[in-house]
Amino acid sequence: MSEAPVTRPERVLFVHAHPDDETLVSGGTIATLLELGAEVTVLTATRGERGEMLTAEAAPLAGDGPRVAAHREGEIAAALAALGGPAHLWLGGAGARPTDLPERRYSDSGMQWGPDGRAVAADDAPADSLTAADLGEVVDDVRAAIRSTMADAVVSYADDGGYGHPDHVRVHHAARYAARAEEVPFSMIVAVDSGDADLTVDVVPVRARVRAALEQYRSQLTVDPVDPADPTALSWVMPHGARQHAPAVEAFRHDADPTPPAPQTYAELTPGWKATAVVVSFVVGLVAGGLGSVTHQQTIGTFPIGILLPTLIVIGLLAGLRLLFRSRVLVVAAWLGIAAATTFLLQLVLANAAGYTWMIAPTAVAFVVLVWPDFGDGRRPAGTGGGPATVATPAGTGGAAPGRSDTGLSGSAQGRE
Repeated sequence: MSEAPVTRPERVLFVHAHPDDETLVSGGTIATLLELGAEVTVLTATRGERGEMLTAEAAPLAGDGPRVAAHREGEIAAALAALGGPAHLWLGGAGARPTDLPERRYSDSGMQWGPDGRAVAADDAPADSLTAADLGEVVDDVRAAIRSTMADAVVSYADDGGYGHPDHVRVHHAARYAARAEEVPFSMIVAVDSGDADLTVDVVPVRARVRAALEQYRSQLTVDPVDPADPTALSWVMPHGARQHAPAVEAFRHDADPTPPAPQTYAELTPGWKATAVVVSFVVGLVAGGLGSVTHQQTIGTFPIGILLPTLIVIGLLAGLRLLFRSRVLVVAAWLGIAAATTFLLQLVLANAAGYTWMIAPTAVAFVVLVWPDFGDGRRPAGTGGGPATVATPAGTGGAAPGRSDTGLSGSAQGRE
């Protein structure tokens, strides 16, 4: 699990393609996190409009996209309640769409079985389907969800989508790109026996919750009755007749850690780099002080180029250090370098107007630069990395995030439409 700040519960965003995917491949982890006090949000990309309708009462809905969507909206609401009540967002809707764009719905792209038994893209994906949408738009919507939930970690499928479904693959890429852009750890659901797991979660203690959640998806699968000999066993039959068994653990693989942002201010530097910055500032000050002491008497005709140029260099150096690094420490270090060089070369400083100016100007400039107030705190604005920074926040998610965790939940497992 992620190491969440002690100031608030950890926030985890699970990104899935269709209703039922969240329970089939990560329901145990969702229920476990909720029992541990984490704040969990499930982001669903489509409403599974092209999914099978298995029960007799749901069968007449098959092929009627809007009615199937409404039915599966009810199923996922009941399933999430059974898991423990994570928050829920629809991709392209409130909380998962940049506020400068109108809300939209992504429809199920559909699939067909390939010769190797894995899912491949359907030949008739609709124009408003997830896979027909611009990937950049999908990424921006996931980024909006990360911001609105202030997620500390993002979890979704591996790059094959678990079993090849094109919507799963699209969700993987969008979630991964979005997590990296928002500098949030990303983890992928993987098969327990894949050998790729960085983290496993024991989900047997929450088996009853997962069973109750799966039983809400009667249009998509048939849950086997409880086995009196092994009440913790859980299996179900898929539309194509295959029986699947819930593993005792759910497994995750961590994506590569996001590249840490480069330091922008002196305060963000490590202690070693702070010491280096101080030494470099002092040395540059020595060079500027030596240059001024040697040249301050030079003129071109009657123009005092010798004093003007070093003074401008001092102003640029001291003001630049303060503005770029927001550090008085580096300003003082550079000024001490200037003063040391001037003192060492004092015999070159004549008692005339140029000499007096050179003796006073660096200290006067340093004083002005040191006393002016800070014009910013040097922190990056929210949403660096491009894209709209403001998103619609669903009720109950307002407030500022105290800081994100350093590591995230990770893994990838097989799912279905």
